[in-house]
Amino acid sequence: MKERIKSITKIILPILLFSINQNLINPASAETIKGNVLDEKYFPVPNVTVNISYGGSAVTNENGKFELSTDKFPYYISILDPANSIGVIYMGLNALTPELTFFGVKSPRNVNTEVVKVKLSSVSPGRSVLIKFVSNDIFYSNDVIVSPGETQKLITVEWPSTSSSINGKIIYLEKSPDTYIKYGEKPITITKDFYPQTISFDSLSHYIDPGQSSIKLYLPILDYNKKGFSVYADFLALHRNAEILLNTTEGNIISTDVLVPQSLPFGFRLKVSGNGFFKNGAGFITNFYAYPGTSLNINNETPPKLSAPQDEYYGVDKNTQFAYEWGSGTGIYVVHFHCFEPVADFYVVTKDRQIYSPLGYSSGILKGEEYKWYVSMYLTYFSVDDFVKPTKFKNDVGYKAISYSETRTFRTTF
Repeated sequence: MKERIKSITKIILPILLFSINQNLINPASAETIKGNVLDEKYFPVPNVTVNISYGGSAVTNENGKFELSTDKFPYYISILDPANSIGVIYMGLNALTPELTFFGVKSPRNVNTEVVKVKLSSVSPGRSVLIKFVSNDIFYSNDVIVSPGETQKLITVEWPSTSSSINGKIIYLEKSPDTYIKYGEKPITITKDFYPQTISFDSLSHYIDPGQSSIKLYLPILDYNKKGFSVYADFLALHRNAEILLNTTEGNIISTDVLVPQSLPFGFRLKVSGNGFFKNGAGFITNFYAYPGTSLNINNETPPKLSAPQDEYYGVDKNTQFAYEWGSGTGIYVVHFHCFEPVADFYVVTKDRQIYSPLGYSSGILKGEEYKWYVSMYLTYFSVDDFVKPTKFKNDVGYKAISYSETRTFRTTF
């Protein structure tokens, strides 16, 4: 028996030693992280520094893309823009293709901005016309309302500077208080540094009847300081900035009927955004999708509650822990720290309910003495990886709701 054990040992031991040596010589190979950074209007963010835990950094290209590598999971990624004093850190990532929101960047950078002049027949009394540029490419444009008697309006369109032009349509939607009257559209290619670019809607233009319908909305009964809703026309075939605002209402509303078109092109559906906020600033914004003729309950969401430190706390340092309790549902937290002087913003995206003060890892973004902070909870996500997963459709928003805690203040000195 002993001889047999010795014989097996002679065979297995060299194999084990070889395996150990190979692991020491050839450690686990690194994985490549191919990411994308977008601002809050879903535009790519170029020329910002992206750092990954355990070493390594990159600068985003003109399309907001970057590549890094790591052999340690989970990892964290920080996005830094010292020139504008903004930073974001994502904690607990395992994703190989994360799509990262650069919070705090609300104005697109490196963009083309052009103006289109829209001419139209005089709008009749008691009616209004909504006009907007829409596209399936990355763009941003405001909704523009034409009032009775007006015959022309200007539409401002933004798109990434990586392209000298953008293709899209100017849409025309006319309504009265109790019906939608007609819908029209005109294709247009907007070119950089070319003005005036003009589109005309007149009696010879082709229009269709969008029909009329309604949706029934039921709002939460809680005693909010501010409560309301917005209804948008949302288009599956277009970029998410193509949605158009059909109705927005604030007030102590229990239920109401909202007039909407029966049909529109581009894979039309309705997006309903409800909101409710208490006097201390805590509250929620929630998103639902519906179709004409349906009823919808807008449920309230319980916001996260701040635990520590207490309001107007003095003496915060890099070892201070910031804690908050669960809100309703399952989601991830975005903790926002705002420095008053010098002005700066730092965001922490995490699944955890407590974090150490970012003063120690903000890479110099936060360097003042007076701050405010609050927590946003994005529903429904089970991990930070879920939150950074690239969208399948161009118009996807992704989150079901955002709930907001109250705001507190603190100082770093006594």
